[in-house]
Amino acid sequence: MFRKNYTLLFITALFTALLLAACGTAPSPTTSTNSSNTTADDPDTDGDGIPDSAETLLGTDPNNADTDGDGENDLADQNPMMADNPIQESSTAVAFTLSGLQVENNVDADGADVPDHLEFKINNTSTADLTNFDIYTTITDQTTGDVQGYYQTLPVLTVKAGETRTIHFDNTGQPDHFSVNPNSAFYTDQNGLTLNVTLHAAGFAPQIGSVDKDPGGAEGGVE
Repeated sequence: MFRKNYTLLFITALFTALLLAACGTAPSPTTSTNSSNTTADDPDTDGDGIPDSAETLLGTDPNNADTDGDGENDLADQNPMMADNPIQESSTAVAFTLSGLQVENNVDADGADVPDHLEFKINNTSTADLTNFDIYTTITDQTTGDVQGYYQTLPVLTVKAGETRTIHFDNTGQPDHFSVNPNSAFYTDQNGLTLNVTLHAAGFAPQIGSVDKDPGGAEGGVE
């Protein structure tokens, strides 16, 4: 029932957002320095057919034509912030642990405060380097029960044998920082949230973790 209701809501919101964008009444779009598919008045940075200003209203990612990672373009996707978990793994061998999940009170390497974002530690307990990671994350509103689900491959991530590595999910572009939807519930929902994470390395058993976020939205805005 939730999926059907959300689909109808998204279609209605999409029509409204596109109408507002066409009329020039939508919020001003975010400037992007690496956009190759924009117009001066109504940019569509990711080329998905939805103007950036409308993506802000809809909650989709203006920098990713497939916001939830399910393989379907946002414009065609009836539920573009809710991918099903595609991770399938028959192996039961455990090669790493997942710990230290954090979504607020984050600090950088020097101990200075940085905007709220998801981060956690991966400890490779095996004798081989781990590659071919992918991750599935859900964000659940603790008050309404609304859920968003995102799937993402992490092709550049390698955790060496015996290494413990901290990875981050934000839009800073720094090493070991992986991009996220800047319009997701993590940044826009003022209610308390629960994030559930499933991290997988090919050939090994996925590991899961969960962390709660206090009400009030993301402190420090979107990086």
